[in-house]
Amino acid sequence: MASGALCIWAANASFKPLSFIDALFTATSATCVTGLIVVDTGRDLSFVSQWIVLLLIQLGGIGVMTFTTALPLLAGQRIGLRQRMLMKGGLGMETPSGAVRLLMQVLRLTVFSEALGALFLFFAFLQGNCPLRATQLAVFHTVSAFCNAGFSLFSDSLESFAATWAVPGIVMTLIVAGGLGFPFYAEAASSLRTRRKLSPYSKLVMLVTLVLIASGALLFSVTEWNNAFKGLSPGLKVWNALFCAITPRTAGFDTISVNALSSASVLLTVLLMIMGASSGSTGGGMKVTTIGVLFATMWSHLRGREDAILWGRAIPHTVLIRSISVVLIYLLTLFFGSFILLLIEPFPFRCLVFEVVSALGTVGLSTGITGDLSSAGKLVLIALMFWGRVGLLTFMYSLLKKDHKGSVSYPEATFIVG
Repeated sequence: MASGALCIWAANASFKPLSFIDALFTATSATCVTGLIVVDTGRDLSFVSQWIVLLLIQLGGIGVMTFTTALPLLAGQRIGLRQRMLMKGGLGMETPSGAVRLLMQVLRLTVFSEALGALFLFFAFLQGNCPLRATQLAVFHTVSAFCNAGFSLFSDSLESFAATWAVPGIVMTLIVAGGLGFPFYAEAASSLRTRRKLSPYSKLVMLVTLVLIASGALLFSVTEWNNAFKGLSPGLKVWNALFCAITPRTAGFDTISVNALSSASVLLTVLLMIMGASSGSTGGGMKVTTIGVLFATMWSHLRGREDAILWGRAIPHTVLIRSISVVLIYLLTLFFGSFILLLIEPFPFRCLVFEVVSALGTVGLSTGITGDLSSAGKLVLIALMFWGRVGLLTFMYSLLKKDHKGSVSYPEATFIVG
């Protein structure tokens, strides 16, 4: 991120000089595929700086370690166990077994998805733009959407396309495609070849994703039908409600300004930002599988079962403990991040908490105060973006994990909860 910041700072020096803190913020937001901006990407960054941002988004989307490991593989070299161990976390794998095979599938999927998305967006942007400008817009927004980054070359994000179908539709498709997760695609491809059923993990990813999109679109339609969506046709109202349901799950684009939304919709947006995308995807948040595991556990408990069951399979106790740990660490980070910003910034509670949730979830939606934050406030958001993208539990494990396995067992104690 520091090298990216230096590149942006140097490339923009002769165009529109940036402070180093703004260059660092931009580089961090791009590498962490967040989309929060302190300068207008299309207006305040030079052409070279924009492409540096795009490169950082691509690196952040597939994972820096994944990309650097791919280079020697493409050159025909072998990689060692240490590189496989470092790479597995970015791909959402428990073990390094099959990491190289999944890596090559990730690269093929990324190239195919982005090439197809850029082709469709090119024709969508060609209306009203010359072919060269349409190509730039198509490539930039395709990579940004598939990597769930949310950076846009338009000053109002995609708000000028609220009354259209093509651009929001293509962007929504790319966001969902990038947010499903590379392990899901690897299993889906294997399932098609071998005609085996999908695992409970992949079923859970699809189920929770569909539920969040459908319920989110319904709720946004109800809350904004005669408010933010006023003036649009019924079909476009539903279309924008669908966009509002998809983009908070770590993408960061918007066709309707956050400031135009009702308080109920802002609360719903915050909830979706916290939930996020899938494990091993280009998105952030607590992850849909974490939410799914906890809801399945709650449902099993309410039905009097000791074990949480999904599709005839028990959820391992270690997975449940990890899910609870993710939620607690995430919520604690949200609290302390919000508390610090509320101490040092003069903006309203609603705006500052929204910024913290957006940064930690690597979303990129904003109420418009990001560029007006103090240097200290920007550094807080930089730390939150990095923390959210690296992975809360992965980071904690790298610092605290020790081998506690042994022959010693401790007597159980009874605790009254609830």
